Amino acid sequence: MVHMGDEAPDGQETATLWTNPYTAEYKRRQGMLMTMRPYKVIAMLRELNLTSYAFSKNAQELEAHVARFPEIGNTQPFNPDVCDPFNAELSRLLANTLSSAKSLISGQRAILRDVWPKIGKQLSDFEQGEYTKKRVHVFETDEADLLMELRNYSQHQFLPRLDPTTYFSSGMPMAKLQFRLDVDPLLKWEGLVPKVRKYLEAAGDSIDLLPIISRYSKSVREFYEWFWREVEEKMKPEREEYDAHVAELMAWGEEVFVAPDWIREGREPPSNWNGVRWRRRTLAEIRPKRWALGHKSFRGITVDSQGVAEVGDHPWTPIYLRP
Repeated sequence: MVHMGDEAPDGQETATLWTNPYTAEYKRRQGMLMTMRPYKVIAMLRELNLTSYAFSKNAQELEAHVARFPEIGNTQPFNPDVCDPFNAELSRLLANTLSSAKSLISGQRAILRDVWPKIGKQLSDFEQGEYTKKRVHVFETDEADLLMELRNYSQHQFLPRLDPTTYFSSGMPMAKLQFRLDVDPLLKWEGLVPKVRKYLEAAGDSIDLLPIISRYSKSVREFYEWFWREVEEKMKPEREEYDAHVAELMAWGEEVFVAPDWIREGREPPSNWNGVRWRRRTLAEIRPKRWALGHKSFRGITVDSQGVAEVGDHPWTPIYLRP
């Protein structure tokens, strides 16, 4: 807040600066929270959740579009020079699904290395153990590698095209409609990795891709549910400290920034408004909750060579400032 004062002898106007101590303290404490590790991990998990949502939504839209083929697939206008509308939309949805799948893998790896960092060049025990076992099971299969290569192909060449095909086989008594991927364009791509090339060469002329995407989506969702739980368990001690500080600051802010509804909503005060009485009654309800919440800071204890224990310092001290 700035207060304009009297003019100085030289004719220039002076200004007195005044800072609201409660706002300053609240912002200072917010800054402290933002430097804590859980704040960063929470933000990263929020971004990972956004990416997971995009992947799941794209896969759902792809399946929904395919389900509409009997209704609209053969009724839309067709131009052989540009592709039929149904397949064009199908290719777009497929590209979105493949792209978001890759983003999900990259985002998850960033969180892994933040929560379980390397020690020098040595991977953490978690990454070497259960994590790698589950990752290989989901992300290093032939089908998973195929989908990632399709994504790379769409980045460097063209969007993959799925063609509706009435498919017959000795194992099916009736014809079945499938959306099959022609493997020849991929085999002609020089950037195709050897493992996927070998898989495609053994697959025949085309592949029924949608069941592969469905199985992959299911496995990915299960993997990320597991990974999310592992992150929460790993961060639990630090998260408890962070949550305690957040709750303490919110309770303090509720007390010092208390305001009636009519002010927050931009209305006029009631005709019988008694500000002193309202404030006294409101603070009487707020302060017991803040008192019950108390103060927590995990300062740690060190023991010297003489066996003397000393409680450490912590920057998060009790908030005594009161209106």
